[in-house]
This record gives sequence, structure tokens and C-alpha cells, in this order.
Amino acid sequence: PCVPRKRLHNLNCDFGRTHFHHSSNSLNFAFVIEYSTNISEQQKPSTMTSSSSANTKCQKKYLRKTLKNITKNDPSTSKVVLNGYNLEDEKIATLAMSLVTNSHVQILYLSQCGITAKGAYLLAFALRKNRSLEHLWLNGNKIGSVGAEAIAAALFENKTLMTLGLANNSIGNRGGKKLVEAVRENESITDIFLEGNRMNKRLVDEINSIVDGEEDEEEEVHGEG
Repeated sequence: PCVPRKRLHNLNCDFGRTHFHHSSNSLNFAFVIEYSTNISEQQKPSTMTSSSSANTKCQKKYLRKTLKNITKNDPSTSKVVLNGYNLEDEKIATLAMSLVTNSHVQILYLSQCGITAKGAYLLAFALRKNRSLEHLWLNGNKIGSVGAEAIAAALFENKTLMTLGLANNSIGNRGGKKLVEAVRENESITDIFLEGNRMNKRLVDEINSIVDGEEDEEEEVHGEG
């Protein structure tokens, strides 16, 4: 699928119910390594029906190959589409570590993958280090305000990401406020998608205004006056 350019707006109003505290040094490589080796102990094996077994095996094979290519920094792997894959935190940790040193992946689709706030935290670490990724789609996951705060913190350091899809992620006002701060400092983001979250419309409009450069234009007009 091509990268859509149409901006979507969130009209829902509610406050996030989650709390998250972090510092600029909290997303460290040691955490990612420890997380990836221990997370499997926290996860229960899933069951499957016989009818879905073949398809599941095919998906697992494709996922292993894709992650291997990213880890190897394969030049032919510039666009990765994993929409709809069930990516447990262990897989996200592997992906995050691979992206840290990868210099070829430019487009990454991770919509509707069941990614949690923990997964967003791991991806945020990768965003701090990666210098090739330009388009990241996380629509329809479960990152919430906690995950949005982690992503927002990473945007203070990331200078290459241009498109960020965060629609339908149960992000409340707490996460929205952090995103406002982040996009105000980040100069590379040109498109951000926030449809279907719980932050109020004022925050969504403010984020869009900053990303579109309208806030800077208003300041120039007032300065001339």
C-alpha cells in the first residue's frame, strides 16, 4: 500500500487513565536486551485451530525472514509491511534492536499488530537511534497515553521520521500533551494521524497546526504587527 497523505482528525473527548514517568536516559540498550530475553517468560502460549494452522505457519516464516533481513541490514528491505501480524513484545524487542543499526528500512507498517505500551516503549528506543526510517504506521494498536509519551520522548532526538500514524490507539490527553511538546521541537514530522483517540479536539488541532507550520506563520504575522 502507498503512503496516504490525507490527514485524519480525532473528535473524541476523554482523558487518559494511564500514568508514565520517564527521563531522557530511561530508554537504554541494556533495557531492550534484558526485556527481549525475559519477556517470553511473561507470555502464555496461544492456541490455534487446525484451519488457521497453515496460515499461521506461513506468517511466522515470513516474519522470521523479515526480521532476519532487517537484522542483516539487507539493502533490498526498505519497505516492511506487517499489518495485522500478532507481534508480541518479544518480537517487538527483536525488531527494535534490529532497527537500531539498520540503515535501509524507510517505511514500516505495524498497524493492528496488538502492540502495547511496552512495545511502544521498545520502538521508541529504536527511534532514538535509527537514522533511516521515514514513515511509521502504528494505527489500531494499544499503546495508550503511556506508549504515546514514550514515542513523543523519542521525537526529541529523531530527525528523520516524516510520517507517524497513531490513529485508534486509546491515547488520552496526557499523551496528547506530550505529543504537542514533541512535534513543537521536532522539525522532520510532516504528517501525523490521530483519528479515533481519546484526546480532546483542541489538542489534536494544536498538533496538526504545529506539524502543518501554521503556528510559525501566526507568530510571524504577530511579529510583523
